[in-house]
Amino acid sequence: MLKELIIKDVQRIAKLSFPITTAFVAMGIMGIVDTMIVGNYNTDQLAYIGLANSIFVVLFTIPIGLLQGVLIKSSQKFGARKFQSCGKIFNEGRKYALWLGLIFTLIGIHGEKILLLLGQEPEMAANAGKVLRIFVFSIPFILIYVNANFFLQSIKRPYVAMYAILVANILNVAINPVLVYGKFGLPELGAVGSATSTLIVRVFLAIYMIYYIRRMKNNPKLNKRFGLDRSYDTWWNDSKTTRKIGYGVAVTTIATNGSFSAVSTFAGWMGQHTMATYVIMINISSLIFMVCFSISQASSIVAANSYGRRDKDGILSAALSGFIIILSALFVMELLMYNFPNQIFGIFTNDESVMVVIRGLILYLMFDVFIDSLPLSFYGALNGRSDVKIPTLFQIIAFLGCRISGAYFLAFSCDMGLKGLVLGLACGGAASLLLNGGRFIYLRHRDNKYGLK
Repeated sequence: MLKELIIKDVQRIAKLSFPITTAFVAMGIMGIVDTMIVGNYNTDQLAYIGLANSIFVVLFTIPIGLLQGVLIKSSQKFGARKFQSCGKIFNEGRKYALWLGLIFTLIGIHGEKILLLLGQEPEMAANAGKVLRIFVFSIPFILIYVNANFFLQSIKRPYVAMYAILVANILNVAINPVLVYGKFGLPELGAVGSATSTLIVRVFLAIYMIYYIRRMKNNPKLNKRFGLDRSYDTWWNDSKTTRKIGYGVAVTTIATNGSFSAVSTFAGWMGQHTMATYVIMINISSLIFMVCFSISQASSIVAANSYGRRDKDGILSAALSGFIIILSALFVMELLMYNFPNQIFGIFTNDESVMVVIRGLILYLMFDVFIDSLPLSFYGALNGRSDVKIPTLFQIIAFLGCRISGAYFLAFSCDMGLKGLVLGLACGGAASLLLNGGRFIYLRHRDNKYGLK
């Protein structure tokens, strides 16, 4: 019975993963294009945009985490066939997103001061701060896009975001080099130009999603089915449970991306050359992680559907199916990374000294990516069943504790440099795998004994 269920869920998750993965990867490729163009333009400018991104990724992923409850609760309602509640949850998330966008934009405007507090040199902080100030103005537009995307994913319409992000990538490829190199009489802006291109593209994404939802709302049949006109002044109290899920995911996001930012800061302490090398490596590992995370997102939706139906075997099947697909994806992607390092990493730089360092660390990077990605299927299934508090605590221990301390100890105390930073990243993934895997096994045992709670 379970075997048949896993086969079906592998098919369901794979089908759902394709558009979600395409959208995630396309978003990642947008960042890779930025890094590639700026890296070939100037190595110092690459360091600036990499350092700015290390802060920006925290500033925009925290509110995305806070909105994650929209995806989970709407998916649970969809699984329970309470379709009109999905639109109500979307409208609550839309208002929440506007407030979050304002708050985190105001924080990010002071990026140069944040970088100085983190110990960066004044020149690095000043130049990266200029890039960061442009990045942060895109946060409200990102959140509008994400909230709409979470709603559409939960009602089995993930292709909408995929089409939007593919068009956005074409726009970015067209605009980015024009602003970086100063084509057609425009000023040569370097990393600032790349950030401006990204801002323009994210505005487009928000407008596209608003337009699509508006069309759904104007369709009487869809409007009635999904409750798109269900919006109340009591939205703050009504969305308490949805926000509660988001709090846990946001704290996890802070722990995960905060640890990456801390390790990026360590790389910045080692100089601009090391920072540029680290940025290139992290861009590739982040892209692979995004693929695995999107598969986890799909398994989370399937697990949430099962939880809405009170189906404990469905939750187990969703986690195991996601794990199988993630392992398969990792095998293919890491095989490509190992066999074609020059072709993959070489698109970011023409600096041979940087490539020599990367080739020497390729096996360590592969190990880190593998360990970081494995816990995602279990964590996704835990999210799907609204299990928040304990997994959040585990992620704090794994990333803010094990990852940062491991990276610092190996890089500086053991004098391993960049190699130590990469191995330190893997320490966090290993701790997350052990803790969240153990949590999932415990809950499965409890479900068998007492039933779903």
